[in-house]
Amino acid sequence: MGNTTTKFRKALINGDENLACQIYENNPQLKESLDPNTSYGEPYQHNTPLHYAARHGMNRILGTFLFGRDGNPNKRNVHNETSMHLLCMGPQIMISEGALHPRLARPVEDDFRRADCLQMILRWKGAKLDQGEYERAAIDAVDNKKNTPLHYAAASGMKACVELLVKHGGDLFAENENKDTPCDCAEKQHHKDLALNLESQMVFSRDPEAEEIEAEYAALDKREPYEGLRPQDLRRLKDMLIVETADMLQAPLFTAEALLRAHDWDREKLLEAWMSNPENCCQRSGVQMPTPPPSGYNAWDTLPSPRTPRTTRSSVTSPDEISLSPGDLDTSLCDICMCSISVFEDPVDMPCGHDFCRGCWESFLNLKIQEGEAHNIFCPAYDCFQLVPVDIIESVVSKEMDKRYLQFDIKAFVENNPAIKWCPTAGCERAVRLTKQGSNTSGSDTLSFPLLRAPAVDCGKGHLFCWLVRDKMTSAFLTVFKEMFSLGLYIVVYLILFLLIKKI
Repeated sequence: MGNTTTKFRKALINGDENLACQIYENNPQLKESLDPNTSYGEPYQHNTPLHYAARHGMNRILGTFLFGRDGNPNKRNVHNETSMHLLCMGPQIMISEGALHPRLARPVEDDFRRADCLQMILRWKGAKLDQGEYERAAIDAVDNKKNTPLHYAAASGMKACVELLVKHGGDLFAENENKDTPCDCAEKQHHKDLALNLESQMVFSRDPEAEEIEAEYAALDKREPYEGLRPQDLRRLKDMLIVETADMLQAPLFTAEALLRAHDWDREKLLEAWMSNPENCCQRSGVQMPTPPPSGYNAWDTLPSPRTPRTTRSSVTSPDEISLSPGDLDTSLCDICMCSISVFEDPVDMPCGHDFCRGCWESFLNLKIQEGEAHNIFCPAYDCFQLVPVDIIESVVSKEMDKRYLQFDIKAFVENNPAIKWCPTAGCERAVRLTKQGSNTSGSDTLSFPLLRAPAVDCGKGHLFCWLVRDKMTSAFLTVFKEMFSLGLYIVVYLILFLLIKKI
């Protein structure tokens, strides 16, 4: 019996499903005594038979363990990984034990086989819980590195598994210990199409935390003509405005973003200028006139992502891997430092055609971002007013500087939008947006408050401030007003607010 158990364990670890099935079916004693949830101990990272069956995508063994032997896919190993984590790692990702091979002859077939295994795990039902529901596989379980199964499936490039996890509610916005989302993991492993697909779903999906915030607002006061916004909510609003505008103008997202920024993020103002003279509108915004998409194509099919993946290094990484002819030795010069631009550098292709080395590009962009001019960075060439595309900035600067660039960009979006204002409370990163238009206002971004109602707004964290007075009235002052309301001193509060607003 001991020899049979050892053979079965080795077959599982090596991924030999045929041998494992043969040993299992031909040994009634093993079939009766085997518990798929029992750990193999510290030498095997506390993996269970179910872990190994999932790791290698063994359909028959996995189905037997789950539905015939009460296997529990939520059991963890020493790395806090569930069976779903190991299943979604795929054969391309090496693990600590080194049992997997980095190359696979038929990756597409492996993806579909693992998708079948994933469907079995997602159908699994465990013990009945107190609320009458049954235990289900934890789709957003995190391991010691805070990776979810979706992180690993995206990094492995397994499209079928990624689609299944997203369909069953996998968290697109989950971040691991490196602050990477599943989209970032796909990008780092050079699965460009999968990364773009995940990113588009992030743009059009709703952050679960955002839904909770909106539910709280609805419960507090459904009649409130404003809403509090977190930084991620602001990014979502900005991205949605860019996508909608790009679709209307049949233009790339970078062009639409530059046009909106040049027109104070006012789409009505932009459309008016565009209808008058589109070429002049693009020229004043620092972008080229977009080329119309081919007939029969939707504009979205021809648009790049608003957050395109960082440029990957060329496959040519060393002089030994390439042979240069004498004509190839004539390299271009950087227009800033006047040094030759190495053929081994990733090229920085500007629409205007000006050439600079990556070192000068990085120094120039870092300086602009540090000076706070991140929302309007033009080509460093003399008398050139071509805006630097976002994907170039992302591919050149460091990840930390890229985050700083995005912060400046969101700040410009808020400060140029009359319907959104920052919360004045120190240290608060939230903002407030008006959602209803008053009956006595002429613009679409202003608000006329109802009679006998103070124009006080809440950013969502209990920080009250006056929309009309804002900087002239501190949140502490409004907190006093709130206390006065609780004491029934309505007339005093209304009178003070009326005199302040009248002065403005």
